[in-house]
Amino acid sequence: MAAPLAALRGGDFGPVLQNGLKILGMFGFTGVPIWREGIPGQPVFGPLLALCFYGGVLVSLWRWRDMRYGFLLLWAGTAVLPSLVTINAPSTIRIVNILPVLGLFPALFLHNLAGLSTVFPRLSTGWPRFRPVLLTILFAFYTGWTVWSIFKIWPAGGDVPFVWQAALAETAVSLDHTPAITAAAIAGWSPNTLDGPTMALYLRRDDLALSHFGVQAGEDIMYTLVIPTAAENEARHVFVPTGLSLAPELLEKLEMWSGETAVHDLFTHITLPAAPAIQPQFPAAATFGDQLHFLGYDFNCPVTLSPCHLVTYWQVATPISQPLRLFVHALDAHGDILAEDYRWDTADPQNLWQPHWQPGDVIVQIHPLDVADAAQLRLGLFDPYTCDPGPCQNVPTQTGEAFMLLPIPGRD
Repeated sequence: MAAPLAALRGGDFGPVLQNGLKILGMFGFTGVPIWREGIPGQPVFGPLLALCFYGGVLVSLWRWRDMRYGFLLLWAGTAVLPSLVTINAPSTIRIVNILPVLGLFPALFLHNLAGLSTVFPRLSTGWPRFRPVLLTILFAFYTGWTVWSIFKIWPAGGDVPFVWQAALAETAVSLDHTPAITAAAIAGWSPNTLDGPTMALYLRRDDLALSHFGVQAGEDIMYTLVIPTAAENEARHVFVPTGLSLAPELLEKLEMWSGETAVHDLFTHITLPAAPAIQPQFPAAATFGDQLHFLGYDFNCPVTLSPCHLVTYWQVATPISQPLRLFVHALDAHGDILAEDYRWDTADPQNLWQPHWQPGDVIVQIHPLDVADAAQLRLGLFDPYTCDPGPCQNVPTQTGEAFMLLPIPGRD
């Protein structure tokens, strides 16, 4: 972020000078470079108002000894400093402190225009008459232009919908208008940190039980699915942003469970008419840490599927009270690890999903694994907070085991 400042400290004025030209040009010639801060290439002011802005700056420079003008220059100069010495200049976020005085510069120019005219004497007498008309036209034009830019162009541009959680905002609107839904599972990009607060901010009701889940860090497809709990005869609702894709196996299971899909502009609403019948290929009955029931697993390894897919089924027993990470190890005949898969985490192991799960929720988890030479699988949960300095502490089952050994179909 501070590369231009570091260069300046090293005696290289180039990056700061380049930033200064970009910042000066952002008011009438060029715009910000990234969508999340504005429309790239679109200056702050249109051509006419930009001329007035630069004219106001020149007026202030000419009259800088007057403390009123000097104060405006001091304020503006101080406000641009954060963007001047950092990357991605110009940055509207880092220059936001200029807003209280930004509109004064074009106003100063228009106010002093008549007094500045010495070449065209008639301007001094004619300007007061035309000023209200011109200002009214400018105000109407820039109001329309600004409204169109802010509410039409910018929200749909670049990474703006992703950065500002537009899909979750639309999901919240849908939930607000569907009072019959009292519980839902919400898929997103940041279930560990942002998605919960985003829904709490946008929702206009506080009677919803929301369970969040998301995409694994570094992947572009979702291998996790949460089926929210509900009353016995109530439907289950899952909302997935349009920009995210559930793994094909998860979509097949939703279809098998009679899931009905309604596709909206920014999200997909999947409705299950009742609690799904969880029937693993290999049933199991284990409880880890008195919090998560392990219901069993499927093993899908056709010739065309590489790596193979292990599908595990879980149900939340009680509110999750500790950080949990799920691991699966493919072991050879000697118990050495050949392949491994870790789930329910992000790039930061301290930010986890489980606190957003409700008792009764069913979690379907896919684990892509290369098991070509594996003899069996080892499955368990551990607390990532115990891994530094280590060793990691596994969460025991109800019988005290630190993990479970799962046979691979067709292998002794």
